Amino acid sequence: SKTEYIKKRNDSIKPYFSCDDPRFTWLTDIFLKYLEDWRKSTLTRSGEYSPDERGKMFLSLQTYNGLKISVYSHVEAVQFLLSQGFEYVPTERFMQDVLEDYFGHQLAKGGRSDNPTAQQFGYNDLTIATQRDIAPVIRGNVGGRYEVQKWQVVSDEPVKKRAKK
Repeated sequence: SKTEYIKKRNDSIKPYFSCDDPRFTWLTDIFLKYLEDWRKSTLTRSGEYSPDERGKMFLSLQTYNGLKISVYSHVEAVQFLLSQGFEYVPTERFMQDVLEDYFGHQLAKGGRSDNPTAQQFGYNDLTIATQRDIAPVIRGNVGGRYEVQKWQVVSDEPVKKRAKK
């Protein structure tokens, strides 16, 4: 909501209203610099450390690169939407679970092939669409199997005893 941050007194959850929002600068200039400085400090730390030990001093390379990509994508997407005339952008609605789910299905359809051709990818896409494996997100900001209950209803009713033989 546009005013939730006022009620909760938390500017971190404030929607973006301007392309010049200081949170963009914080993300790119402070947060990413902190991560880079941390990474460099683990590489240049004095002492006899194996590459594996140095790797454990920092985030995994995949996580580090994922954070960088996410930050730059977030900033670019919000600034693009604002420049196209959006009044505000509530980023708590951004979600990648649907994409992860889709590419998980693509991977499952590909079997051992982790580098499909365009034709294989298209075929898998049609198969996924035909089987309706992926349902659209109806509401909310959570993924998983959309609109399917994760928990079963449990009854307090006692189970009938078996007859003795």
